[in-house]
Amino acid sequence: MPRYVYTLHAQLKLKKESAAKLGINKIKIEKIIQYPEALDESEKPVIIAIGKLTETLSLNVPYRKVKDKVRIITFYPARRGRYESKILSGR
Repeated sequence: MPRYVYTLHAQLKLKKESAAKLGINKIKIEKIIQYPEALDESEKPVIIAIGKLTETLSLNVPYRKVKDKVRIITFYPARRGRYESKILSGR
């Protein structure tokens, strides 16, 4: 199991009330990285894991793999299907 490291930016976003209202926490973020609905690897070395947040929103989690660590850069909600369709269609 990789070790998860959060950038200062990601840590600060996790503390925001808006993240709590959407149910975004470290467990949710790490689960999406482990079991993504879609992966965008077009910007390697940054990988974006996309997973379900709500019925209408996805949670996008850009991260980098560094040896045995997963460095979580940030996260952001998006309308479901907005990014997934681009990935599946090859942009």
